[in-house]
Amino acid sequence: MKIKSALLLIIVFLTQTIVYAQDNVLITGKVNDSDELPLPGVNILIKGTNKGTQSDFEGNFSIETIKGDILIFSYIGLETQEISIQNQNTLEVTMSPNTDSLNEIIVVGYGTQKKTAITGAVVSVSTEDIVKQPALTALQSIQGKVAGVNIIANDAPGATPTVIVRGLGTAQAGREPFYVVDGQPTQDIRSINPSDIESIEFLKGASYANIYGIRAANGVILVTTKKGKKGKAIFSFDSFYGIRNVLNQVEMANADQYIQYFNEESAAVDGFQLQQNQQFNTDWYDELIQLGNINSNNFSVSGGGETIDYFFSYNLYQEEGILKDNEYSRGTIRNNNTYHLFENKFRITQNINITYTNEAPKPFGSFNNAYRQSPLVPVFYSNGRFGQSFVNQSTGIVTFESEDGESVGRLTPHGNPVSDVLFQDIDINTTTLQGQIATETDITNDLTFTARFGATQFYSKRNEYNPIRERWLNADPRRTIAEFEAGRVDEDGDGTISTEFANNSLNVQDVEFFRWNLEGFLTFNKSFNKHSLSTTVGLSREKFGGRELVEAQGFDVFEEKRLRNLSRRTSSFFDNTVVQQFNQSTNLQSYFARVEYDFADKYFLRGVWRRDGTSDFVTGENFFDNFPAFSLGWNISNENFLKESTFINHLKVFGGWGRLGNANVPFNVQQIDTDPDSGNQNYVFGPTQSLIFGASFGSPVEPLQWEITEEWELGLDFAFLNRKLSGTVAYYDRTNTNAIINVQNILNSESEGNFLAHAAEVSNTGIEVLINWQDNLGKDLTYNIGVNFSTNKNRVENVVPGFDGETGGSLNNGQITKRLQEGQPLFAWWLLEADGVWQNQDEIDNNPSVGNAAPGHLRYVDQNADGVIDDRDKKFFGNYVPTFNYGIKIGIQYKQLDFSVDGFGVGGNEIYNGLASTRLGGENITEETFNSRWTGEGSTNAAPGADRDALASSYWLENGDFFRINNITLGYTFNKIGFLNKARFYVTAQNPFMFTNYSGFTPELNQNGNPAQTTGIELSAYPTTRSFIFGVNLQL
Repeated sequence: MKIKSALLLIIVFLTQTIVYAQDNVLITGKVNDSDELPLPGVNILIKGTNKGTQSDFEGNFSIETIKGDILIFSYIGLETQEISIQNQNTLEVTMSPNTDSLNEIIVVGYGTQKKTAITGAVVSVSTEDIVKQPALTALQSIQGKVAGVNIIANDAPGATPTVIVRGLGTAQAGREPFYVVDGQPTQDIRSINPSDIESIEFLKGASYANIYGIRAANGVILVTTKKGKKGKAIFSFDSFYGIRNVLNQVEMANADQYIQYFNEESAAVDGFQLQQNQQFNTDWYDELIQLGNINSNNFSVSGGGETIDYFFSYNLYQEEGILKDNEYSRGTIRNNNTYHLFENKFRITQNINITYTNEAPKPFGSFNNAYRQSPLVPVFYSNGRFGQSFVNQSTGIVTFESEDGESVGRLTPHGNPVSDVLFQDIDINTTTLQGQIATETDITNDLTFTARFGATQFYSKRNEYNPIRERWLNADPRRTIAEFEAGRVDEDGDGTISTEFANNSLNVQDVEFFRWNLEGFLTFNKSFNKHSLSTTVGLSREKFGGRELVEAQGFDVFEEKRLRNLSRRTSSFFDNTVVQQFNQSTNLQSYFARVEYDFADKYFLRGVWRRDGTSDFVTGENFFDNFPAFSLGWNISNENFLKESTFINHLKVFGGWGRLGNANVPFNVQQIDTDPDSGNQNYVFGPTQSLIFGASFGSPVEPLQWEITEEWELGLDFAFLNRKLSGTVAYYDRTNTNAIINVQNILNSESEGNFLAHAAEVSNTGIEVLINWQDNLGKDLTYNIGVNFSTNKNRVENVVPGFDGETGGSLNNGQITKRLQEGQPLFAWWLLEADGVWQNQDEIDNNPSVGNAAPGHLRYVDQNADGVIDDRDKKFFGNYVPTFNYGIKIGIQYKQLDFSVDGFGVGGNEIYNGLASTRLGGENITEETFNSRWTGEGSTNAAPGADRDALASSYWLENGDFFRINNITLGYTFNKIGFLNKARFYVTAQNPFMFTNYSGFTPELNQNGNPAQTTGIELSAYPTTRSFIFGVNLQL
């Protein structure tokens, strides 16, 4: 019996072994590129599992499979292939360049997804689009290329563009998107070298962005940096140098025009007149602005072996602005390594990025002063002092000199723009250390566990040197050094003197910021028959914060820059030191899960759940919240009735809903509490506009919580005509359901505090269109054309009853320009309506007017017909945020010659020319203002005469539409030059042309700042610049 049992076991064992041997197949093969050269580093994966391998240096590979498995061959930039395993034992695979964007693998947060399976608004931008336009940050390179994403450039050295994703949705909370670099949250995108970036994904829609919960309300931007590929080392060197100047120079009035305008203006005020012949005719912008330049040098090496892939780069970027000595430099070092262990079942990824910056900022207010200062004022007087706006009021000559009995006054209240720049001596040095280590463990062929830890440490040192003596002497050229020294006396014997007379001063500020995050998640992928299922579940912990380590001030330090140090001051007239002035941090705790299912590559279902908690909110009920989302997709082109279509190659509809949060809200602010039994007689209006007594203010009694945004979207992806024509159309409707706004102050109270409450909704709806055409003309000529267009309608809704409207947009002269009102865009323009010019005194006497109206002054509409012009006559005039954006890009390739051009435009918005509107008496005007002014009855009804009217009105509101050519590039690539594998030389013109009717320096103003403040108003904006660049890319 035992013998029979043993024989039976042996038979069963042999049978299973034979069956196993028949089912398991060892596949060997080789992968070549389209030129039949071996292709190392190709990813080879068994579909529906995590099991895979890579081709070696010679393109060879081997992998154990089962009959019926499908092998997926993928390589960045090449077309992905799928091969079914039947009876073959060897494979010869040729991979061609990818002309079908539908085969792209898209990073979607905690994973990737094939583009054909995407069921929401996700846009991917590759490294080719990023490096074609040299810039400090990748965002500048892709302006105008992503529908629904408005990137507003700022050409100041070291400045970061501002980004609005699908409209402005908040008044008081944070407005920037959430940046994630290789899975690690990042605060400053400037720390990432654009040449290190492999791709950027924009998660615009809530159904995909909500995987990041309370930080996703303004969109999510995922940055993936480059990794090494298996194969021999590839060395690259990229360099460019360029010069830049002002794109749209405003022509100011010259001396003769200024004198005529000034005298016309003064004739109606005090009768003072300037003499016609003056000594100086200063063009302040010529004196203030120089030719700027940019320079970047980048070196990288990448490669890989059987167990390690590596990427290393170093970049030095330097920029000198159009203001003298306005400089910025950045150095970055990046090292990304991936270790493949235990037959690639265990992988370790290590990313390190080190950034050092040095910045010498200059006051943007000098542009404002140059606009306003009189051309009669010299840069320097003959005695070497800086010119000031002194005028001899007895002779009408612009000078600080006077005889006995003559008086000296000022033409304008502004200083010397050149001295403003030269006297500001600030150095800001920062060091940013970013690191991450991640492990991936294949528990089974279908199940992978990922754990990663990332940390960021940021240090900043700010030194501000103030040459007080030079400032004091130059404020009035009549002052003497003896007078200055006489003031340096300890009059009261306490060992100190007035800081006004200190020799100089040095202010030092050290700041530290930190962030760390720890994440772990399981990913399960399984394909069976026509079903594919992917699930992810995980948790995340994060802490970030900052502190001011030291703030100190010392006087009488060495003037030589290299010796400036508080420890080297020669005396201590008045020193002040504060150590660790603030120290605050935030803790986040999150749980997330995602399920993705598709059937036969036709029907797609996606569900996401995120639960977030933050220590910023102190009560238990506000600490945590849930953020669900779902989306659906239908690939119509895979249905039998379209599968054989030669016209429609791809057609997919998708839609979804999601809930997002914005935790970047003010906290620990004063709020109103009401207790009718307190005996307090202060009161507020309640929800029904009834009086509620017992109002008081103080620390939060009902703390603010995160703002909540909900969004619906519906879209269509398509590809026609053998995929030559492709694109996406999407519609979105998103609402911030509990927006934070300023509520009414307590009545009967002297408090002027800010009282914030969740008291309104802000909605954004819009359409996004992206269309691309790609084709060949013959064997050697290819071309592509891409256009995108998006609309946005912004509206404030469901404001709490009794809200009287919050005003903003101060012009710093007592005038306001904006108001938050239900039914209007967020802080819409709220202004008096200008209706021509008073032509004669009879018109003024018989109509409502304001102030001391005179012929030539602006005339305003009495909206409520009460006979008085005041704030009750103001009306709404639209918004500063564009209602539509558009972009175009064209690329042509003929053999090794390439040409590209792209442009960007906005429309439907108005911007306020604060430079012109806030003019006071004696300040300069533009040449256009001088030529178009009213000069007498009947001369014009379109522009006022020489006047000091600074009321906030529609006259100063201008059309903000513009279209700008962002980039024109011509390049030539040599495939082999000596020891070089590739060399490309190119010339680029950045911002060569702008088409706009705006009369100021730039219509491209920051639209993502605090909407209640000067956002959309040109007061001290940095002008848009034009650059001409030459560059080279070398590879060996």
